[in-house]
Amino acid sequence: MSLRVTTVTVLAATGVLLLAAGTAHAAGGEGKPDVVGILRHLFNLGLLIGFLAWVLRKPLRDFLQRRRLEVKQALDDSWEAKTRADERYQEIQSRIANFEGELEKLMSDVRADADMERKAIEQRAEQAAAQLEAAAQRTVEEELRRASRELREEAIELAVGLAGDLLTSSVGDDDQKRLTEDYLGKVGKTAQG
Repeated sequence: MSLRVTTVTVLAATGVLLLAAGTAHAAGGEGKPDVVGILRHLFNLGLLIGFLAWVLRKPLRDFLQRRRLEVKQALDDSWEAKTRADERYQEIQSRIANFEGELEKLMSDVRADADMERKAIEQRAEQAAAQLEAAAQRTVEEELRRASRELREEAIELAVGLAGDLLTSSVGDDDQKRLTEDYLGKVGKTAQG
């Protein structure tokens, strides 16, 4: 089919050249065109075009096939890119349509997390307060026991001091002598016995 198109193209070009050459020769003023010269030139032109068509046929066909494949590959690539872009566009449109819902869900999740965190903080604060209260209670009880013990010790010391003062002031020399004799007598009996 390619050879037929080339042949038809060559014949059409030859016919146009013949008409143009005849018209140009007639305008030159000679009256009769040189048909043999024109035919010889046309024959040479036809041979040249035929030879060029025969020589360039395979490289031209290869070039056209490569070009056709390149164009086909470029079209396929662009179609694939368009398809991917359409899919991405649909995905983005879907996400935009769902954006408000996603945003509301996200806000709801954040509120729920904040509520849970607040409750956990309150619970930890209550536990810490209970521990502090228990520690303070233990400290107060310990301080009360220590203060009570110190007061008893001071009361005993004061009582002993007062009793000692009372004894020294109420016991006279005769009482001391009699107490000493009684004590020594008891010690003596114990030693003998």
